[in-house]
Amino acid sequence: MDLIASKILIVDDHHANRVVLEKLLQPLTNIDIYHAASGEETLALLIYHKFALILLDVNMPNMDGYEVAELISSTEAHKHTPIVMLTAHHSNTQNIIKAYQSGAVDYLTKPIEPTILINKVKQFVKLNQLHVKTEQLKAESELILECAGQGVLKLDDRGFIQFANSKSAQLLNTTPEKLCQSHFNRCFKNTANVEENLFKSIQDRLDKHNAVQLQNIYLTSNDACPCPVELTCSTEVNTPNASTIVLFQDITLRLNMEKKLTTLANYDPLTKLANRSYFHDQLERAINRSKRNNGSVILLMLDLDHFKQINDTLGHDIGDELLQDVAKRITDMLRETDISARLGGDEFAILLEDTSELAAEQVANKIVTIMSSPFVIQDKEIFIETSIGISHSKGGQIDKMTLLKWADIALYEAKSAGRNRYQRFVESMSIQREKQAFIQNKLRHIIEDNALDLHFQPQYSIKQKMFIGVESLVRWPESGYGDEIISPAVFIPISEQSHLIHEIGAFVLIESCKLLASWNLQADKAHLTVSVNLSAKQLNSPNFLDVLEEIISEYQFPFNRLILEITETAILTHTESVMRTIDALKSMGIKLALDDFGTGYSSLNYLQNIPFDVIKIDQCFTQRVTKCKKTSALIQAVMTIARVCEMEVVAEGVEELTQLEHILALGVDKVQGYYYSKPLSKYQVNLLLTTTVNAQQNHESSLLLK
Repeated sequence: MDLIASKILIVDDHHANRVVLEKLLQPLTNIDIYHAASGEETLALLIYHKFALILLDVNMPNMDGYEVAELISSTEAHKHTPIVMLTAHHSNTQNIIKAYQSGAVDYLTKPIEPTILINKVKQFVKLNQLHVKTEQLKAESELILECAGQGVLKLDDRGFIQFANSKSAQLLNTTPEKLCQSHFNRCFKNTANVEENLFKSIQDRLDKHNAVQLQNIYLTSNDACPCPVELTCSTEVNTPNASTIVLFQDITLRLNMEKKLTTLANYDPLTKLANRSYFHDQLERAINRSKRNNGSVILLMLDLDHFKQINDTLGHDIGDELLQDVAKRITDMLRETDISARLGGDEFAILLEDTSELAAEQVANKIVTIMSSPFVIQDKEIFIETSIGISHSKGGQIDKMTLLKWADIALYEAKSAGRNRYQRFVESMSIQREKQAFIQNKLRHIIEDNALDLHFQPQYSIKQKMFIGVESLVRWPESGYGDEIISPAVFIPISEQSHLIHEIGAFVLIESCKLLASWNLQADKAHLTVSVNLSAKQLNSPNFLDVLEEIISEYQFPFNRLILEITETAILTHTESVMRTIDALKSMGIKLALDDFGTGYSSLNYLQNIPFDVIKIDQCFTQRVTKCKKTSALIQAVMTIARVCEMEVVAEGVEELTQLEHILALGVDKVQGYYYSKPLSKYQVNLLLTTTVNAQQNHESSLLLK
C-alpha cells in the first residue's frame, strides 16, 4: 500500500524564517511543505488540508501562536493534529506551559538546532504515516463489511451488540445505531428451541471450537419480517472478555431452492406423489423400523387396467389429468402416515406401516371400488378399473426387493384373474412366476434355434364332403427342450407379455404362406385356405403391416386363401389404428375371421362395423349343444346373423357324432375338431388331404363306371 506524502505546515510571519525551516527539512523524504504567514492563513489552509505536523511560531501580529493553536485544537477535524510551538530562547517555563495548554504537543526554542528539528519532524511524520495506514485499513475493512452480502455483528462478552454493518441493519429492518447496545437474543431465536438462551449456547460451543455454524435460526426483531438465517460465529482464542463476531445471511432463497430440488428429486411432477426412487428409500426405512419394533410393512402395487387405450383414444392430455385425479383419490383415502407413489406410467404404490393384513385388504378393496366410479375430465365421463397386488413383511424379515417382487407377482395374478380386483401374495404364486420365467427363457432359445413346431388342424365342409382348409397351430417342440411339453395355452400368454409373440407370429405367417404357395401349385389343393391366429399385440403393433407385406410378397398364392383370425379381445379397443390395420388387410384381399365368438365381450357392433368374412363358434358352445337348448338357440341366432351379413360360419371343437349332427341341424356346414382330425404336422396334413382327394376321385370314378 503506497502512502501519500505527509503534509507539514510552517507558520511564521517572517518569510525568511519559513525559508530557513524548509531548507532544514530538505533531508526528509515523502513530505510536502506548506507556508502560512499568519493565523488567518493557517485556518484558511486547514479548510482544504489535513497536516501531519504544524510548526507554529508563537510571536505573530494580530493572532499569536497560542491563540492559533487553541483554535486548531478546538476543531473536530484537526484536534488530533500535532503542533510544535517555536518559541524564543528566552521563553520561560510559564510560556512553555501555556503552549501545552493551547494544544501543542512539543516545543522548540530558537535558534533551532537542525538535528533536533529533523528528528522530531521525522517521528511525527512516521506516526502520521502509521495513522494514515491504519485509517486506510479501517476504511477498507468498513467498506468490505458494508459491501458484504452478510450481516456482521460484533458482540461484547455479555452479548450486547457493539458494531453492526448496514446489511445486518437492513435484514433486521432497523439502523446500525439502533442495533448497537441491543442484546443479541432480542434479534435471533432458535426455531428448534425458542426458549434457549442463544448467546449462551453459542458461547458454550465456542469454548470447544474456534467457530460454530447454526441453522434453523430466525430473525425475531420486532421490526423485522421473520426470515431464516444461517449464523457463523467466531471469537478470539485465549483472550479474556473477548468479542464475538457473528456473520449471518438470509437463506430464504436457498431453502426454497433446496425445497424445489428435493421435490424434483423425490416427487413425481405430474401427480405430486413420491417417485420411484423416494418410495424405494422410504420402503427400505420402513423395513428397518419394523426390525427394531417388530412392526409390519405392507406394500400395495396398483396398475390401471387398459390405461393405454385412454391415451390412444382420448389423448395424453386427458390421460395426464386422469392420472392426477387417480392420485388424488388415492391420497384422500389414506392416513397421513401412509406413503403413496407413482412409480411410472400408470403404476402406483402404497406403503402401509403398523397395520394388519385384513386392514390392508380393506384399503385395497376400497381403492378398487372408488376407482370404479366414473372420472369426469374435460366434460368426458371416463371409466377405469385397477388391479392391486399386496405383499407383507413382519419384523423386517423380508427385504425390499423381495417385497416389491412379491407385490408385482400378486398384481400379475390379479390381472390374470380378470382385473379390477386385488390379490394378496401367497408362496405358490412365486413358484408359478419362476415357472413362467423358465418357460419364457426356454421359449426364447426355441425361437432362436428356429425349433418351434407348427401343426395344422383341418377344416371340413359337410355339404361339400371335403376338407376346405386348415388352421395353423404353433406347438412346443417334442424334444431337446426338457421332458415337459408345454401347452400353447401356457406359453402363448407368456410370449404375449414380452416381444416374443411378434417373433412367433412372424414364424407362423412364414410357414403358413409357404404351405399356401406349395398348394397353389397343386390343382387338387389350390382351393384350400390357411387360418392364422393374430394376437392383440400383433394387431396393435405399428409395424405389423410392414412385416406382413414383406412376408407375403415372398410367396405366390391368392391372398384370399389366407385368413387372419382375430379374437374379440384383440379388437376391444376399436381404436383408429386397429381399424386402419383391418382396412389395409381387407384392401390386400386377405380374409378376416372373428375367432372364439361368444366367449369375450360379444357385440353385434363388431359384426356391423368390421368387415369379417368368417365367424368361428367357440368349442365351449359346440360341446354344450347336445345338452343345452339355450346354446342351440344362440348358435341358430349366430347363423341367422351370418346369413344376413354374408359371412361363413365354422364350428370349432367338434369331437363326437352327436355334436356334428346337432351342428348340422342348426345350419352349420363347416366344422373343425377331433371328429375329423387332430392337429397334424405338415407332412401328415398333406398326406391326409392327398389321400382324401384320391379316395373321393376313386369314389366318383366308380360311380361313373356304374
